Amino acid sequence: MDKGAFSIADSLVEEFNDRVEQLSRLTNHPGSKGRFIELLLINLLRKYLPKKYDFSSGFYCSINPELNEASQQIDIICYDHLNYPLFFNCNEIVAVSPKSVKGLIEVKAVMTSDSIKQLLNQANCEVAKQLPIDTKFNLLSVKSQISPESVCKEILDFYNGDIPIVKGLGMIYSLDWEDIIVFDNSRNRYSMLILNNFNYSISSFVNKLIRDLYGLDAYMSVANLIGPSLFIPKAEYVIRGDEN
Repeated sequence: MDKGAFSIADSLVEEFNDRVEQLSRLTNHPGSKGRFIELLLINLLRKYLPKKYDFSSGFYCSINPELNEASQQIDIICYDHLNYPLFFNCNEIVAVSPKSVKGLIEVKAVMTSDSIKQLLNQANCEVAKQLPIDTKFNLLSVKSQISPESVCKEILDFYNGDIPIVKGLGMIYSLDWEDIIVFDNSRNRYSMLILNNFNYSISSFVNKLIRDLYGLDAYMSVANLIGPSLFIPKAEYVIRGDEN
């Protein structure tokens, strides 16, 4: 990657972090911070993903009339708005078909144990079964009250009750962490990996998110703009499958 690409990457990350810091000086209200991060992330993703995809807060609703169920409100839904109709659209809140969903992101001002439980419940609710098989749930926070290791323990404890894995998780990341948690369902097992994110910035989260949402080609082109996702493996926790 040339110096120009790194310059663009640095400026985007610096702008994101500066805006978060500005808001922190103005207010400590968790709801305001969380909503502001949502808007910053949406604007960043819209710069790089094709126009067929859009991002909004809202719900995905069952297409099975017998189920008649909707998800809890999701902070950011990435959905295909060209090939699927919206069920509802008002003041930046949408209701969409599960089949249109590409990915889901929860955004928190502060990550807690309850945040992890909420994410797991969303990924394993009945209506989540109607999402495309490769849909992933992600969590991003400004600060965290728990460590990456504690997050992994929460998730292992959750699945130790033999709860079926309905939908996979993608990433869990807090802006004040030096690490990022990613989930891997290859090699005949489903596992969590704690990776040292030595970019120590939002760019790694966005890079991996775009790869999950749109595929390798988009990821490679975006990586040249917002910086590479550079990780060093630190730990792996197997949730299900062969541990050997």
